[in-house]
Amino acid sequence: MLPILSTILTTAATLLLSLVTFTQETSTGDDRSPKTGASAHPLARAAQVAVDRGVDKAYIELLMGDSMTLFDEKYVRTNVTNFATKPDYSHNWSAEAVSNVREFLEKYQSVLHRADSVHGVPPSIIGALLWVETKHGRVTGKHHVPSVYLSVLLSNEPEFIESNTLLVMKNKAIDSSKIDSVRQSVTKRAERKVTWAAQQLKALHAIQQRKTMNTITLRGSWAGAFGLTQFLPSSYVSSAADGNDDGTIDLYQIDDAVFSVANYLDRAGWGSSAEQQRKAIHHYNNSDDYVNAVMKLASLAAAD
Repeated sequence: MLPILSTILTTAATLLLSLVTFTQETSTGDDRSPKTGASAHPLARAAQVAVDRGVDKAYIELLMGDSMTLFDEKYVRTNVTNFATKPDYSHNWSAEAVSNVREFLEKYQSVLHRADSVHGVPPSIIGALLWVETKHGRVTGKHHVPSVYLSVLLSNEPEFIESNTLLVMKNKAIDSSKIDSVRQSVTKRAERKVTWAAQQLKALHAIQQRKTMNTITLRGSWAGAFGLTQFLPSSYVSSAADGNDDGTIDLYQIDDAVFSVANYLDRAGWGSSAEQQRKAIHHYNNSDDYVNAVMKLASLAAAD
């Protein structure tokens, strides 16, 4: 009996030591436990916000348990204040860009024409859009997508409202007397972004459940978009299409990317008129400059 008793006591002591060690580790700077309060780790606060807004708790726990998942203030900053800086799309209709799109149209003419026959979106538009988005897959982004959305969930916290207010005022050269109105605007935008981030996390969970890709390690842009198409998770759920009938949808694969863009624009109201076309592309990216860039590049690439 004594050897057995000794073994039991040893095992109990080992378990107790492990528990103490775990408690000590999680009470330090990298405590990701889902507790509330200003002193909690940012990821822990973000996890609580996600669950409170209806994101699947088990999925959030899965993300929190992965070392790739991090909080980064730059995602709070860029996703809330990016409206304060005007993007420059002019490089997208350079001679090099036009040449690359023409090569793309030639190389992938079969799938482009198939997509056109189904959705009515010309190859030149698809080729131009994919160039503007990712240079035909050369630049798809290295940011951890779940971390983007978890970070953005904290956008409406007071310290980030204040820092983003000051950044917007600086970038737009706004007089300090307008700080209250700018703060109000930033607060409203932050609230919208928190809602948006929660929606995208729900979409990531839906994709994870489909088992078509591993969203836990997914990488993309600072805005949480991924693949050749730079789809948001919600766009993947609603509009991603299987272009080669292999039973999966991989936005890093040309056929699927081409059909997904065509399907997205079709669903967004693509039609024969310039107004319908511009509206559909505007739905893809809410920027007149973006729409102009895609349309101009497509026109140049299609010209004889």
